[in-house]
Amino acid sequence: MTAAAEELVPAGPPGSAVSEVAQLPPLSEEESHFLVERVWRFFCSLKLTLANLLLLFLAMIAGTFVNPQNDSLANIERAFAGRGALLGAYRTFELYDLFHSWWFTLLLTSLALNLIACSFERLPRIYYLVRYPERRLDHVVGLRFRVAATASAIDAEALGERLRQRRYRVQAPEEGVLFAERGRYARFGVWVVHISLLLILGGGVYGRLTAFEGIANVRQDGGIAASFIQRNPDGSMFKHRLVDERGRPFVVQCTDFRLKEFEPGRPKAFESDLIALEDLGNSEPGRELARATITVNHPLRYGGLTFYQASYQQLEEGTRAKVTMFDRATGKSRDLLVAAGEPIRAAEGLTYQLVDHNPDFAGLGPAVRVVRSEDGRESSFWVFTRDAQFDRRNRDDRFSFSFERLAPLYATGLQIARDPSTPVVYSGCFLLFLGIGIAFYTSHKRIWAQVRDGKLALGGASHRNAEAFGREFDTLCAELGLPRK
Repeated sequence: MTAAAEELVPAGPPGSAVSEVAQLPPLSEEESHFLVERVWRFFCSLKLTLANLLLLFLAMIAGTFVNPQNDSLANIERAFAGRGALLGAYRTFELYDLFHSWWFTLLLTSLALNLIACSFERLPRIYYLVRYPERRLDHVVGLRFRVAATASAIDAEALGERLRQRRYRVQAPEEGVLFAERGRYARFGVWVVHISLLLILGGGVYGRLTAFEGIANVRQDGGIAASFIQRNPDGSMFKHRLVDERGRPFVVQCTDFRLKEFEPGRPKAFESDLIALEDLGNSEPGRELARATITVNHPLRYGGLTFYQASYQQLEEGTRAKVTMFDRATGKSRDLLVAAGEPIRAAEGLTYQLVDHNPDFAGLGPAVRVVRSEDGRESSFWVFTRDAQFDRRNRDDRFSFSFERLAPLYATGLQIARDPSTPVVYSGCFLLFLGIGIAFYTSHKRIWAQVRDGKLALGGASHRNAEAFGREFDTLCAELGLPRK
């Protein structure tokens, strides 16, 4: 310590903590280098890699049994009431959401740091082997495939041509010396694997910090959702506004919901027609942004959010009549789900209402009676299920109706999720398969040749699949008339 630094340290009695801190000598340069080296070797260690992989394997097994139903913390607290130690473990280690827990994220981070350190430690050597290969046979030692200098009539130019015919890249660093290689980029397969694993691990950590999901219920009769409730695994809930990646608000409208049943009371499948609309303020819908019919595993994606068909529920508001209103002036039709007495505003001063239902009108099947009101004048007519064009043929009016069926009113349950890490993880998985294919199914083959005084010496090496390369090397030697044991 310098004298100025010692003046800033308060004095303390001998043996006190202050006195001991003041007397600690600074680390020497050699000790600092040693400490950095120890930390670096720790993250480069194969033991750390194996330990991380073992812990990940055990965590995945635990994730299958610890909370298989994905219950929230509130449900777990009720189930384990009175078991303080077990409940404390669930809270401390976030076992209710194991794969998003702090310690699982730390484990992924440890494996990522281990992989990064190993990459910096070993991958540059691969680059230098490819970028600056040894081109002289007499400088290479330890070759498994080698033929000593033997009398041969072939010259360096003819040998180079033969190697080119075998799709080798041939170089002549000096007269009488040849170096040929093929598949040198096979060396970089391990680079691709490392990068892909880092993308998968990084995507997992990024998703842990940024991903969320929530729910929203939307009425099927044109109901609009401008927000949703995010439910966290610990039981807490937050209300989120629907916004896209740029922070622009939008709303989602359900124009129809269809429940398919094997028989009454036995649902088979369900789907919803959704439209994403611009929010003009106060949840007022504007122009259309996206549209889709969503079913289970076929969601609507817009603005970085994914809308899944998750559930449905019947509303206690009676049944609705599903009708279609056709406008002869524009040639367009609108599907409507209307309650009894609910006004349908078709044009300025013109409304329609459904006022009665008959399950079998004069033997013509189900029908509804529609009341037309315009400028204080009223008239009524019937619309039939079995003849959708009856009203259009028999009534001279701008708007005509067809009746499909009576149906209960439902609300569709949407699961709304955002996980920006998904493309990163998918890219990592694609690169992982690509890297494994390059690393295991391609090889870097090298051949060295030296032609001097009418004698030819040959050597070869392959960094993978040496048996196949050995057969290729033997064939080449046979063509050149070189002895090969």
